[in-house]
Amino acid sequence: MVKVKLYALAKCSYSQSIKKIFSEFQVDYSCIEIDRLPVVELKQVLAAMRLLNSQVIFPIVVVGNQVIAGHNLQAIRDALGIRTEIAQLRDRLAVLAGKKGYCLNANREKTLRLLHALLLNRDRYGYMACPCRAASGRRERDLDIICPCLYRWADIAEYGSCYCGLYVAQEWDGVELEQIHVPERRVVECQ
Repeated sequence: MVKVKLYALAKCSYSQSIKKIFSEFQVDYSCIEIDRLPVVELKQVLAAMRLLNSQVIFPIVVVGNQVIAGHNLQAIRDALGIRTEIAQLRDRLAVLAGKKGYCLNANREKTLRLLHALLLNRDRYGYMACPCRAASGRRERDLDIICPCLYRWADIAEYGSCYCGLYVAQEWDGVELEQIHVPERRVVECQ
């Protein structure tokens, strides 16, 4: 079993969120809350931490030989092999995109935000409406914006990205894109 260690600050919200994940997924870990250590021990721990991460960014999670500094929850989940619903959706959509000749945006943060929004829409409406469009809540009226939307082909061909930026052209694979202006193609009549 891989050893997991958390260097934390007792009242740090980032440290608390990592502890919550560890608890939720029953991760066996040791935790050193450095702000609760006596001064002599604190100096020793800080010296050891500098060997792991010269900037001593909190929190620091060590999974085996892998060091993750800061509040990078997805990197921590990946290091622990925790498969979340968002990760499963990302993998499923990446395979679908690859078969269709495009790929997911390499900007991990943006992609995870969009995937999270898709899951929220699925829970809210019963289908994964594009997170950058207003869904009606009626599937039959929103068939064109259920991800992957009907407009993605034209958007990717013309702009290299779909409207929300989740899908990008194959030649942009691995290129981190934050924002590309893609005009709205959908015409919605007010009712």
